[in-house]
Amino acid sequence: MPDLHIVVVDDDEAIRDSLSVFLSGEGRRISCYSDGEAFLAVADDDPPGLLFLDLKMPGLSGLEVLRRLGRPAFPVVMISAHGDVSVAVQAIKLGAADFVEKPFAPEAIEEAISAAQAGDDRPARLSAGNPLERLTDRERDVALALNEGLTNKEIARKFDISPRTVEVHRARVFEKIGVRNVAGLVRLLSAV
Repeated sequence: MPDLHIVVVDDDEAIRDSLSVFLSGEGRRISCYSDGEAFLAVADDDPPGLLFLDLKMPGLSGLEVLRRLGRPAFPVVMISAHGDVSVAVQAIKLGAADFVEKPFAPEAIEEAISAAQAGDDRPARLSAGNPLERLTDRERDVALALNEGLTNKEIARKFDISPRTVEVHRARVFEKIGVRNVAGLVRLLSAV
């Protein structure tokens, strides 16, 4: 079986170095690029099996790299120190498989790799019918607001409920439809 080619595109040298060391191991080949242009210049000739792509970089942003790739044939995990829900939703709609916030815990990175390699077929299994039918009216409202990219506080204001109540509904939505985060929710709702 060929090595899994993992590519890291991030303008921060320390992030590239630490991810490269963390991701290295038997059966993995790691390539790093400091900007989107350098990666795009070689992407067709040496496509990755998995791409970790920084959201905010000088020159082309991670979202712009995703746009230029079209819907990539390989999984893309967006990484960012700026956990903006609306941007995460945009990235998923452009084809990203997941979104991991910096600083990342090792288990979050390994979980993203495992899900990307497995193709995480949970949403595909659950997409028979409309997943929103499993939710209460308020849970459905919260799910749709998350899909629009609203934050918990924005959802709370929109529906005149507390942010804690939004967190409870959000957790129930994830549990009932079988996703682990907003990225999974957006992927699932995009397939409906």
